[in-house]
Parts: sequence; C-alpha cells; structure tokens
Amino acid sequence: MYLTLVDLLLATSIIQSLGLAAFLLLPEMFRLISNRLLAASVLAFAAGLGEVFLYSTGLALQHPNLAYLGSLVGLLQASLLYLYAQSLMYRDFRLMPRHAVHTLLFWVVSAIFLVEYYLQPGEVKLQILQSRDHPGVLTSPLLAAAIHLVFLGYLWATIRALSRFGTTLRRLFSNLENKQLAWLRTLLIGYAFVWTLSLIYCLSAHVFRSHALWVSTIGAVTGFLFINYLIINALRQPVIFSGLSAEEARLAQAEADPSPPGREMDDALLRRLETHMAEARPYLDANLTVEQLARQLGVPTRELSRAINQGLDKNFFEFVSDYRIAEACRQLRTVEAGTTILQVMYDSGFNSKSVFNTAFKKATGMTPSAYRARS
Repeated sequence: MYLTLVDLLLATSIIQSLGLAAFLLLPEMFRLISNRLLAASVLAFAAGLGEVFLYSTGLALQHPNLAYLGSLVGLLQASLLYLYAQSLMYRDFRLMPRHAVHTLLFWVVSAIFLVEYYLQPGEVKLQILQSRDHPGVLTSPLLAAAIHLVFLGYLWATIRALSRFGTTLRRLFSNLENKQLAWLRTLLIGYAFVWTLSLIYCLSAHVFRSHALWVSTIGAVTGFLFINYLIINALRQPVIFSGLSAEEARLAQAEADPSPPGREMDDALLRRLETHMAEARPYLDANLTVEQLARQLGVPTRELSRAINQGLDKNFFEFVSDYRIAEACRQLRTVEAGTTILQVMYDSGFNSKSVFNTAFKKATGMTPSAYRARS
C-alpha cells in the first residue's frame, strides 16, 4: 500500500498519541487521576485520527467493519478533556458515577451507527462509505451538525471553566507561576476553531456535494500540531501545585458571590492592612497567599478578600503586585550599580521574569532597565 505524506503524518500523530498514553499509564504516573484522564483523552484522539487514516488510505473500503469505530471512540475526547481540566483545577476531584453522563453522546451516536450502518449488509456498508463526503460521519447533515455542536459545547464549557479558574487564582495567590493553565486554554481555543471550520465544511459538503480530499490533510496537520503541543505542555505541568483545595474553592466561590459589605468594617480593615503592608512588608514573600495575609492580620480570609476586591477594586494578585512594583522602583533608584535587575526582581517578591516585566511596564510605562537608566 502506497502512503502519501498526509498518511505518514497521520500515522506519526497516532503513534505519538499511543506513546504518550502508554507513558501516562506507567505505575508511577497512573496514580494521578489527571494522568489517567489525559491518557484516555489521548487514546480517544488517536482513535479519531485512525478514522481519518482509514479514510485517507482507502482501508475503510477494504475493511468496512472497522469504519466509524475511531469516530465513535473519538466522541469521548471532548468530555474527557473537560474532566481532565477539572482534575487539574481542583485537588479533590474524583470520578463519580454521575460523571457517566458525559458518555451520553457516545452511546446515542453508537446506537444510531449500529442501526444505520453496522447491522446493514456488506454491500450497503460499501455504498455508505463511498457516498460520504468526509470521514467519520454518516451522510446526514443533521447528525454531522449535532455531533459538532455537542463537541464544541464541551470545548466552550472547558475554556470558560479555565478562564474562571484563572480569575480565581488572582483572588487567592500573589504568585501565579506554575499554577496557571493558560496552555490548555490556548490549545482548546485552537481546537474549537478547527472544529468550527469542520462544522462549516461538513454542512457545505452536504449542500454542494464537494468531495474534498484536503479534509484529510487538515486532519493530519491539526492532529500533528495538537498532539505535539499537548506532549510539550502536559508533561511540563507541575505537580508542585496540584489544584485548588476544597477550602480554597469554597473561598473563591464565596468571593464570587460576596455578602453585602460592612463599609465601616472594611475601611478599618483596609487601614490595618495598609499599616501592616508598610511595616511588615509581607509582599516580599514570593509565595504569599490571601489566606496567609489574613492570618497575619487575625481576620477571616473572606473578609480580607472582600475588602481588597470591593474596597480597593483589585484582586489579591494586583494588590500585592502594586507593592512589589513600588519596592522594585525604590531599589532600582537606590541600589548599587552592580546589582542586577534580576536580583532586584527577586528582592521585590517576584519570582517570574515575564510576570515582573509585564507588571513593571504596565505600572510605569517602561521596562525595568529603562527605568533604571532614567533614574
């Protein structure tokens, strides 16, 4: 059998996916529920690529009973990615029987394919395969649209949850290094864009009957980019921060829907906070959290967080960052000439060069080196 460059790219992505899944299922990796969910997601992704491979090489026509199996298993991918994101965001996440609802799309579509394809005679199967315009979907625009919309719905829900998680981190922590899941959000946004294009193509193919073989090329390139981006970032995901604890999640939820503030109480707390920040300088601790600062002041964490968010119109990350930038500016004006900007960054409470540079330029309108030169 002659394999084109597209076929080789598909085969490479499938092998990479299977290799990543095998690595995640090793005993030392398997203990983390996030790794198990990621392995399942990758296997579902490999199955979907396998469907495109069968379509591209013509093997589906030679083995019609294998057709659509990859697409059916691939339907689990979006829901598995949603659960994977949950397991990264929340430390106490556990798979429960209620999560079986996320397999509903798989069972419904499998039942349709069983009746409409797998129980049909061999010659009917071949007719169906020869008449389809793109891999993985029966010649039904309604079914194609429904599958795509459910898939996109899961991707949108996961992206939205990751965005809320990023907001929550800024309410609780002054150091976001190794905590953010921006890489996963970026991956899913790109993937949702590809699936949106796929939906448009599927609908237009049914209308205009365009047998476009380039769909395999798009699938191959997308698959290769997706799995390599996932390998690079998922394996770098730190275990130092294993998600929000149940207490932190409850605090974040309370902050999202706060009780009516007591203005006088908040004003008094903010005055105490200002004095404490000036005298004790807790912001120099790179890993300072809102809970730790509340303990230092002897007040409930929720009250302190409410006072900062509503009284100062800032989240905790922004509040602490302002003090650190002020400290960095002071040091850049006064420290000896031989002191590096990197040392000033650490001495000011930052431990990420990118975060420091971004925050400094936003606050002062110039880079740290330019600020030092002007001073």
